[in-house]
Order: sequence, then C-alpha cells, then structure tokens
Amino acid sequence: MEIELIETSRIVEDEYQPRKHYDSESLQGLADSIKQHGVLQPITVKPLSNVNMYMIVTGERRWRAAQMANVEVIPCIIKDVDPDEVLTQQLIENLQREDLQPLEKARALNIVKTKLESTNREIAGRLGISERTVGHLLDLLELPGKIGEQVVSSPNRPSDGQLTEKHARFLKQLNDEPDLQNALVEKIRNEKITSDQTGKLVKALKNRPDQREEIMTSPMDHLVEFFRGIDTPNSTMETTKDQESFHPGVQHIQELTEALNDFHPMEMHPNDVRRMQDVLTSLKLVVDGLLRECSLELENHS
Repeated sequence: MEIELIETSRIVEDEYQPRKHYDSESLQGLADSIKQHGVLQPITVKPLSNVNMYMIVTGERRWRAAQMANVEVIPCIIKDVDPDEVLTQQLIENLQREDLQPLEKARALNIVKTKLESTNREIAGRLGISERTVGHLLDLLELPGKIGEQVVSSPNRPSDGQLTEKHARFLKQLNDEPDLQNALVEKIRNEKITSDQTGKLVKALKNRPDQREEIMTSPMDHLVEFFRGIDTPNSTMETTKDQESFHPGVQHIQELTEALNDFHPMEMHPNDVRRMQDVLTSLKLVVDGLLRECSLELENHS
C-alpha cells in the first residue's frame, strides 16, 4: 500500500458523500490534534479524469480538519474505485463512527440505497450487516422529524429516559396519532421508561383506546396488572399452549434468539465488537453441532 502526500487544495469532497453534517466542536478538536501531531491516518482518494485533482473516498473529516489547521499536504492512499464502491466505503466508515446518531445513519443508508437502486438485502450484503438492521434503521425515517432527531444509540445499556432505536420501533406504531405519540415520548423521558415497557404501553394504548387517559397518567408500577390483560384470551391461550408443547430447551433457544436481535455491532465500541465476534464464533460452533445432531435424529425417525 503506497501513501502519497497530496496538497489539500487538490482534493475535493464527494457531493454524494452520505454524511452531510460535521460537529464543529469535534472537528476543531481534531484540527488542534493535527496541528500538534499531524494527520496520523491517511485518507483514501481517487483520481479525477482529465484534471490534476482527487476526490475523497473516505476521510473527509480528517481533510476538513487539516484545512482548518492550515495543513498544506495530507497523506493519501490513491485508489481507482468505481462509484458504487465509493458509496459503500463511505457508508461503512460513517456507520462505524460512534458520534453518528441513528437518524444520520438512516439517512446515509437511504441515500446509498436510492443512489444504487438497491434492496435492503443488497445493501446489507454490501455492508456486512443484517437485513433486519438495515430495515430498523430505515424505519427511523418514518418517524416525525422532531422525534427521530431525539433517538440515540444505547446498545445494551439502560436508556435512562432517552429514546433508543427500540423505543422508536414502538413509537412508529403511533404515527397516525401524533398527539398521543408526543405525549408518550414525554412519558418515556419523565418516567425513564424502558423500551420493553414502551412496547407494552403502545400495545395497551392500541388495544384499550377507552382507557388511554388512565394508561397515560398512571405510573408504570400501577399498570402491571393492566398489562397482564392486554392480550386477547384466545391469543394468550394459544401462546401458553404452544409454550407448554415444546421442550424447555427449545424455549430457551427461542428466548436467546430474541435477545440476540437487540444487539447491533455498528452501535458498539470496536473492543466490544471484537469480543462479541469471538463469543458468536464459539456459539456458531455449538449451533452447527446441534444442527448436525438434529439432522441425524430426524433421519433416524424418517
């Protein structure tokens, strides 16, 4: 990999860069660091045709900070990549940034999805993430703007009154009732309601419209008994019957699968992602072994 020093004045940003906003305070902090230590990590650029210029593939934030620090040249890795790959690399870089809020990630995903005319599955394959994660992020775009802007990443930590992506998935179900939706947002903030509790609240509000005032004004600990009755008798009986008919081990695996659905590596610190990768690799070995045993057992009974 060859690194070249290129004048910042000969480098231009990509107009289709998914990230459009840069925190000025954070950018100034990076500029101050560059003044003291220089640009430690090269940016990636691609040559432009017929001009002695380069377009940024990844590293626009470092380039902007270098300009603020009055740095005349910046280390660059030159790659001649096609436009689709440029968009993919930019999106991966942006999604991995810890300071990027979920709604910004969703907007970036949508830009790339539209530009490449891709499905959620195709975008997920390009980025190495699940189709479900892509769908959940894009769902944030369906929320009213002022609510979507409040959603923060809070993986595996108490939300403490903040709106997380899981809160947002439940709140979206009230899009057709903005007053109720806004009131629930305030209740979440004031009472520090968890995402799981929010799911129960939304279900109760939709199933018991005649008791909405009581639901919205009562403290969460007063609604426990009420929540136990929000399912219809038939659905409760069916669920209980299904649960009783399965071996406890199957139920544990179902619960584990549901728990894993709440983890999103793109929202986690790199150290946590590496640890999670190790654990999931071990889990995969166990799962593969169980699948082989299941196949053999089914063959024996066929």
